[in-house]
Order: sequence, then C-alpha cells, then structure tokens
Amino acid sequence: MATATLQFALQKLDSLIIQEQQLLGGVNTGIKDIRDELESLKMFLRETDVSEDKDGIKGWMQQLREIAYDIEDLLEEYMIHFGQPHKYRLLGFLSKGIHHLKHLRTRHRIGVAIQDIKAQVHNISERRNMYNFNLNSIASRERLHDRHVAALFIEEAELVGIDKPKEDIIRWLVKGESNQKVISVVGMGGLGKTTLVRKIYDDEKVKGWFNSHAWITVTQSFEVSELLKSIINQFYEERHEVLPGRIETMGDIQLIDILRQFLQDKRYLVVLDDLWHINAWDDLKYALPNNDCGSRILITTRIGDVGISCLETPGHVYKLQPLPPTKAWSLFCKKAFRSIPGRVCPSELQEISEDIVRVCEGLPLAIVTIAGLLSKKEGVLEWRTMRDNLHAELANNPKLETIKRILLLSYNDLPYFLKSCFLYFSIFPKECSVKRITLIRLWIAEGFIESEKGETMERVAVEYLNDLIDRSMIQVAEHYDYGRVRSCRVHDLIHDLIVLKSKEENFSTALIRQNREIQGRILGRIRRLSTHDTGEHLLQTIDLSHLRAFFVFGENGFSISSMGNLFNRLKLLKILDLEGAPIDSFPVEFGKLPHLRYLSFRNTRINKLSKSLGRLNNLETLDLKGTYVTELPKTIINLQRLRHILAYHYYTGNHPPFYHADGVKLPQGIGRLRELQKLTYLETDQDSGIVRELGNLTQLKRLGIVKLRREDGPGLCTSIEKMELLRSFSVTSIGMDEFLNLQSLKSPPPLLQRLYLRGPLETLPNWISSLKYLVRMRLRWSRLKENSLGILEALPNLIELTLIHAYDGLKLLCQKGGFQKLKILDLERLNNLNYVIVDGAMPNLQKMYIRSCMQLKMVPTGIEQLINLKELHLFDMPDVFVQRLRRLGGMDHQKVSHIPIIRSYDNENRMYEEI
Repeated sequence: MATATLQFALQKLDSLIIQEQQLLGGVNTGIKDIRDELESLKMFLRETDVSEDKDGIKGWMQQLREIAYDIEDLLEEYMIHFGQPHKYRLLGFLSKGIHHLKHLRTRHRIGVAIQDIKAQVHNISERRNMYNFNLNSIASRERLHDRHVAALFIEEAELVGIDKPKEDIIRWLVKGESNQKVISVVGMGGLGKTTLVRKIYDDEKVKGWFNSHAWITVTQSFEVSELLKSIINQFYEERHEVLPGRIETMGDIQLIDILRQFLQDKRYLVVLDDLWHINAWDDLKYALPNNDCGSRILITTRIGDVGISCLETPGHVYKLQPLPPTKAWSLFCKKAFRSIPGRVCPSELQEISEDIVRVCEGLPLAIVTIAGLLSKKEGVLEWRTMRDNLHAELANNPKLETIKRILLLSYNDLPYFLKSCFLYFSIFPKECSVKRITLIRLWIAEGFIESEKGETMERVAVEYLNDLIDRSMIQVAEHYDYGRVRSCRVHDLIHDLIVLKSKEENFSTALIRQNREIQGRILGRIRRLSTHDTGEHLLQTIDLSHLRAFFVFGENGFSISSMGNLFNRLKLLKILDLEGAPIDSFPVEFGKLPHLRYLSFRNTRINKLSKSLGRLNNLETLDLKGTYVTELPKTIINLQRLRHILAYHYYTGNHPPFYHADGVKLPQGIGRLRELQKLTYLETDQDSGIVRELGNLTQLKRLGIVKLRREDGPGLCTSIEKMELLRSFSVTSIGMDEFLNLQSLKSPPPLLQRLYLRGPLETLPNWISSLKYLVRMRLRWSRLKENSLGILEALPNLIELTLIHAYDGLKLLCQKGGFQKLKILDLERLNNLNYVIVDGAMPNLQKMYIRSCMQLKMVPTGIEQLINLKELHLFDMPDVFVQRLRRLGGMDHQKVSHIPIIRSYDNENRMYEEI
C-alpha cells in the first residue's frame, strides 16, 4: 500500500517538474530532491512490501504512507492555485502582478511545507537502513493475457466433499410430509455452508420441484423491511408478474400480508443465508405460511443455537464438518497444481504440502486461499517459507481467527499494485455486489492502474481483477450469458479483513447507520468516505479537506439546500458517486471540484447539468444512466480526458414502445473527445455533422445511437469503419418505418462482440458474416423476409440470439450444423411464424424463450435432439401450443420430456404454470 501511495505522489511530482513552474526561488530544486528520494524508496518498497508485518517496519511504513499522502495533498493544492494557465498576455502586466500578490502568502506557505516534507523524507530514507529486510522476496507482477477467469471458491469447493451432504439435504427438501419444513445448515465460517446450499438451490431437481424460489442473505445488520421486499421482488420477478404498487413505502405488516397471500397456494423454497440472530427468524417466519404444499425454508448459520431454535416445525439440522484428510488433499491439489497435468503434487513438495493441508484443518476457504497463493510460488524454498509462516501464525488460535490470519497472509502476498484495488471493497457494503466495469473505472480514476507501453489502462485493470479472482480473494457474483464477468463480491470473512486493513492503512472510512446509531470512527485525515443511510448533517462537523472519494449508499438525507456548503469544501475530490441519492439538481459549480475524475448521478432525478461541467478538465467518467438529462452542455467538448459517457434511461413498463431507451443530444465538436471509449446513447436526429464527427473517436469500444435517419446511414458506416477497437454497437432508427441503412459498411470493426439493431432492415447486412468474434446478436423490428437469417448460422462464436418483431417469414428453418455455439435463443412477437425447425442445429442450446408468437402451434421440430436444453420458457403463447406440451394428454410432451424446466407465463393475467 505504501508503494502505491508513493506512486501517486511521484506522478504528481513529475507533472509539476515538467511544467517548470516557479513557486519560490529554489523551490523546484527542492521538489526535484523529494522526487528522487521517493523514487528510491519506491523501488526499495517494491522489494519489501510483502514483508510489512516484520518487526519495526510497520510503523516506518505508516509514516512513509502518511508523508506520501501529505505530498499528494500539497501538490493538489498547488495545482489548484498555480497549475492552471493564466492569460497574462491578455490581462497585461498589471494583472499578472496582482495575481502574484494575491497568492504570495499561499506560495510562501506551500514553499515552507515542501521544505518540511523534504526534511521528513530524508529522515525516513535514513531510517530504512535500520531494518534488516529480506530483499529476495520480490513480488512478481505476473499477467496472463487472454486467460479464462480462474475457478471461484464456490466452484472449487463444490467439486470436493459435498456429494453426501448435498444428497441428504435435497432428499429432505423434495420428499417427506407436505407441511412446511425448516432445514438448518450449521457450521463455522469458512466451512462452505453457502457454497453447499447454493449448489443445492441451483440443482435442476430442486428448481423443478418448487415453483417459487428466493435467496436472502441476512447478515448481522439486516433490516426486516428490506428482507421482505427482497423476497417479494424475487418471487414476482421469477414469475414475471408486476409488483404491487407502492411497495417501497409499505410497512412490515403490509409486506408480510402481501407475501402470505402470494404464497398461500404455492410450494416455495426460501434460503436465509448467514443468519446470525434468532430475532431475524422471529421477524420473518410469519411471512412464510405453513400452507401444506410441501414448502421448505433452508437456513445457514454459524451459530448452532440459532439453527436449532428455528426448528419450531418439523425439520432437520445438518452440522457441516471440516473436510476429511483425503478430500482436503484433493481440493488443495486441484488449486495449487492446476498448471500441472493431472494436478499431481511434485515429489519435492509432497511433505511441505501435507504439512500445509494439515494446518488448514479441513477448512475449504483456508485451503483454497493458501493453495491459490502457493500456485504462484516457485521453488521449494518459497513453499517452505510459507509453511513455516503458517505454523507461526496459526498456532493456538481459534479456528475463525485461523481463517482471518490465513487471509491476511494472502493479502500481504499481493503485489503492491493490487493491494489498493483489493481494499476498495471496504467502501461498499458487505453484502454488495459491485459491477466489474464500475470497479475498473474507479480504479483508473484513483490512479491505481499502471499501464505499460501498448496496453490500455482498462486492459490492465481487467488483468488486476482477474488476478484477484484467480487468488480467490474476489468472487464472481454474476456472469453475462455469453461468459464475461458482470459483477464481483468478496466473502464476508474477506470483507472483515479488508475493513480491518483499510483502518490500519487509513485507506477509507465508512459511516453506517445501524438501528438508530452511526457506526464508524473518524480517525485522522479522511481520504475516502462512504456513507450508508446517513444524512449530510453528520458531515458538517468533519474535516473533509483531504477527501479524495465520496460515496453515498442509501436514500436517507442529503437535502439539496445544504449540499452546496458540503461540496464546496471538497477541493481535492476525485470521485463523487451520488447514485440513487434523492436529488433533482446539483447546486454546486463544477469548477469548485477541479480534480474530479469520476462523476455519477446514476438513478437520481437530475434533468439538467450546468455549463460549468466544462471546467472539469480531469473528468474521465460521466455517469447519467437512469437520470432525465436529455442534452449535455456545449462546454462538454472541453473535457479532453473524458473516456466514458453514460447518459440514457430505459423504459420500464410492461409493453415498451419502439424506443426502449432515451439518449442525449451532444453539441458539435464531440469529435474532439478523442479519448472516449464508451458513448451511450447519442441522439443523432438533429445534425448529420455529429454522425460524421464520430469517425474521430477511434478509441471507442462501445457506441450506442438512437434516432438514426436513413440518410445518415452511409455517414455512420464511414465513421464506424475507423473504430477498429469497437466491441459493442447498438443503433436504433428514428422510427419503425425508417430503414436502418447500414449496407455500405465495407470493413466492420474486427473485434465486434455485441451487435444490437433496432429498426427495419431490407436485408441483413452482408458484413455481419465477417464478425467472427460476435457473441450476442439482438434484432428488433427488423421485418426480415423468409430464409434471410442464413448468414447468422455460420457465425463461429455466436452464443445468444434474440429476435423481437424481427422476422416476417412463416417458417424459421435452421440448417443442419448451424448455430454451433448458440446457448440462448429468444423468439418474441414473430407474428407470422408457423413453424420452427432446428433439426440438426444448435447442439449446445441451453435456454429457449418463445414469447407472443401467436401463429406458432407447436414446439420447434427437432427439439428432442437438443440434449443440452435445460430451460424452455413460454410467454403469452396460444392455449393450443401450451396444451400440446402438458404432461397429461399433450401430443408433444414426449418431445420435451428431457427438459428439466418448462414454464408457461401469461403476462396479462399474471398466471403461471409448470409444465
């Protein structure tokens, strides 16, 4: 961590020296001395950062870290006062003199502070020779390009030692009496309770047996109303039913009544994961009726008494045990020796490995963490050192503390450039999943990413994230259907470790409202602050002058009238995230936040931004998703460092119009923003010049366009041809009668992965056939003719295909051998469709959705050959179609009997049927 902090300070110093600005006589020489001394210390720390817990070094590192922070603060202040160019030639000599007199005191104060810091850095540098550091423990910076994300803890643990408990618990769930039953899985942290129960919850047999499912993570700081709302949301969303109105304002009694009515005739399964207190069960049990339908409640808890106390009705307690030695050894080898054929332990590491597995005492989390750490070690000496440290750390400590100590070892082993990225999870709530792309943007805005020649910062950030996943420090919470990571989280024990380290490092501070009290102590200078359901009144008495990042979680507090006074104090702020805050305007001139790099008003009610936005010269990300902003000020073209513009909101009703997303209008000159990588969604109906300017945005990776006119199609194609890095392209015509004119695109982006076309097409553009990396294709309102989808069948990597009002043919025929990689097929509102033939095609299809295809009378011909098909979902389909699939008397039931999940939905009447 100290090394990362020094790196930021060095970057600032380099920028200042290059500008060659004079503070006071000789001050720049002092800055150069500080820079050289810090560079020497940084190189030294790169070799010793892994050993920061050694005697004596911890305090030394803390002093160095604080000085590095002070340098960054000082340089930021310097840039505020003197780093911006002044138009002396226009103002004249007199104005220049007035400017110097005005800032004379500031110059003198900063000059004195620099000299003081110089002396402190020199003293710290002298002290480093007092410590006997092991310079052989250099943390290697290993990067693996184009690798698959390593197996998560969940996936690792499920392969070893869970067959028997899984079999027993599933039997308790699907067999036995029809009255409600509670099953508690009890065990200490790290044994894999959540892993086991998640595997059971996702099992096809369990999914098919229950017709309503909900998974709730309770945690220690639960709110009953939030848990009830979550259960209701999951039940209604699963059945694609509309939520009851005003649910967000209802009290507990009303929420319980809604749940009881909903569940009165359903066989449901509810998982209450991580239950800490019996009062949580007491608050929830009345919402889960004993309806004599065979419903089950599955609980995980670390506390045996809680597990037993929940068994008011007949049930079971399963006490999860540590892995036996053979299973523990198997799990260890799978993780530690994954690069070795057969994952066999080398003979020279056999004894050391057995010792390490023995110390882990059968705890899956400990085994996976240590094995992942060791998989990056080379040589017997490094393995022996790790084994000896384990013995020293784990001797005579409680098991839960053992896990924390093991995780701490894993943290200390992180390369210096990963520690600050890992600690960023301390900002988010424990149970929070964080979007992958959000993490990447935040890390870049903070300056955590060290890009190398030829690599973008985004690519390096992805490698950082993959490395943390590979080490089992971070878990993947959700994947996109086409395989990419969507969101991440950390295990609750790891989150505890992160919070602990964050306090030690003075990395971040969290103010959390629990019950009626605010948790979180304010110690020293605050540099990153997150508020969780706390109002701005608490912040008025806190020194925020050193704040770098500010996050708001929850909707309580922050009245508009007092925000101006608060944010006027945040001169050094880099990150401002007000997502979901109850605000409809921002009463602060953006020029008062000159260092801002990341600005998010996502899901607020803001509808307009001040022209002072153009003074945010360092802004990289502008997130307006879910707001009502329809036009960005002309001054946005001044933001030459802008990399991401997200400005749109989706229509959320049951029957979306032609425009499912409204975008924003941008001024002429948008082509000057040459660093842009994401632009969604741009409205192009106002000026053809905007379309032509897009050709200057050669760094774009994602582009979304709405309201494209037919005459602008050729110009857009010309611009798209220059975007060789484009990965995702979405375009919507100006109306459902306006053709998308995209045929003239001769050389499409070679790396395009996702393509979304909304609007009529005369035919599918021929260039689509060259998209060998395309994984997702969505066509809406295309009105394609019979047998016009042939070019899609040969796409080698297409995983997901969605057709909505996109095909006017009577018959959809897929040729034998076509769609080799397709996993998801979604057919919606194909009004003329009579037959679908998939005989010999789509061998890897896993999910099929058929929605409102009113002329379709029978399931696709050849569906019985789709042996990998796991789910068939039918929405608002004709009764004759559904009848043919029913178990009793259905003519086509035998064709689909191999599909574990078949469900029919009637959106209009909110009915639902298991088939």
